[in-house]
Amino acid sequence: MRNIKLQLFFAFLVVYFVGLVCQISPVALSAPASVENDQPEDIEELYRLADNLGRIFRHTSETVSPTVVWIESERMVTVRTPGFDFPFSGPSPFEEFFGPRRESREREFRQQGLGSGVIIDDDGHILTNHHVVAEADKLTVKLTDGREFEAELAGKDEATELAVIRLKDVNGELPVARLGDSDSLNVGEWVIAIGNPLGLSSTVSSGIVSAKGRSVGLARYENLIQTDAAINPGNSGGPLVNLRGEVVGINTAIISRTGGYMGIGLAIPINMAKPILDAMKAGEEIERGFLGIYGADLTPELAGHFGFDRRDGALVNEVIPDSPADKAGLEAGDIVVSWDGKDIENFTQLRLMVAETRAGEVVDIVVFRDGRERTLELEVGSLLEHEQPARAETWLKMRVGPLTDELRRRFGDPDLEGVLVRDVDPESPAAGLINPGEVIIAVDRTPVGSVEDFLALMADKTPETGVLLRVLDPETGRPRFELIRGR
Repeated sequence: MRNIKLQLFFAFLVVYFVGLVCQISPVALSAPASVENDQPEDIEELYRLADNLGRIFRHTSETVSPTVVWIESERMVTVRTPGFDFPFSGPSPFEEFFGPRRESREREFRQQGLGSGVIIDDDGHILTNHHVVAEADKLTVKLTDGREFEAELAGKDEATELAVIRLKDVNGELPVARLGDSDSLNVGEWVIAIGNPLGLSSTVSSGIVSAKGRSVGLARYENLIQTDAAINPGNSGGPLVNLRGEVVGINTAIISRTGGYMGIGLAIPINMAKPILDAMKAGEEIERGFLGIYGADLTPELAGHFGFDRRDGALVNEVIPDSPADKAGLEAGDIVVSWDGKDIENFTQLRLMVAETRAGEVVDIVVFRDGRERTLELEVGSLLEHEQPARAETWLKMRVGPLTDELRRRFGDPDLEGVLVRDVDPESPAAGLINPGEVIIAVDRTPVGSVEDFLALMADKTPETGVLLRVLDPETGRPRFELIRGR
């Protein structure tokens, strides 16, 4: 009887809990459906847009990444170890403390570098930064598919910080990037940076175009794209692409107080590379147009002084005698407002337009003078012919050129005299000791005032006796001595 009562009690409990669950479960099961049904339609639309944007980023990255290469550079650098001697001959008690006398000697070591590049044609030409491959004795290129090639320098252009290298013994098809139109880029537009930062291969970062037309003193001709896409050491030479997968820039530098990414990256517009690609592939010197003026941006105060009611334009400060500008009739005080039918916003833009114009081409230039605009016809000159770069026809194997007022302003010394080092042959005994962009201000302590002075002073120097050059470093602004002897 007791067992029957216990069985009835447990049966009652089971029935009770089953009923309780049946009452609760419909509510619990319907809650998620209720939340989902309350989701606003516009939010769902945004989710779909976000998914589509993500697909675009993924497609662009997957399409362009195979065209981006890893570049390893190697070069032998010679370092001179200073000698140590005592101020008198014969045995010295100082030798017990400082060691024996020793002569200065040279020591070589292998310097390695890492950068990025982008394949631009089926022949294996790769566009990259000049500083990634400059003076390299050996170049090794790795593709994302695992293939590895030796490469050689095809051509370079220090003035824009660009270079082209060429793969040796290409086997199989190569992925080739599509070049876009950097002029059509707008501030705020999405861009993607691809490269090998800090030794991490095939890295993709994204951001927007933060600004255009930046000039920070990295190269002679600059019209840089600023982006907040993460760029770090190793990204140099890699492409900046738009969401269509077109290369619109070549990543070249960052502005940072720490040496790492701080949200400001700089890329060379691809439209600056396009006109010189064929010349770099062929290893030819870059031919640029020459106008023959020194100028400046137009400030509101200067515009008002000249009676000019606009803020765009480039002010002519000085006209070089017998230059194309002089022959066309330009005068100091003119305001250039148009070049070959294109409006001029500032002096930097004018310099770039002149440089991109072929020597010998005739263009119309519109200037504002004495309260009205006038059109002048001008035949563009050759910058190569104007600068008259010279190579020391001696064992030094170095090409130098004259200093310009612009270079003097960069060095912060309007009275600076010397010659600009334009390039140093890899076989030169000065390779690794003197770099392009530096200024030679003295030869064996004799000041250098011109290219002719430099060549005359070098004429009686021999590899055996060597030559003592005083060199000004553009980065530190400080001079140093370099003793160069033949190898």
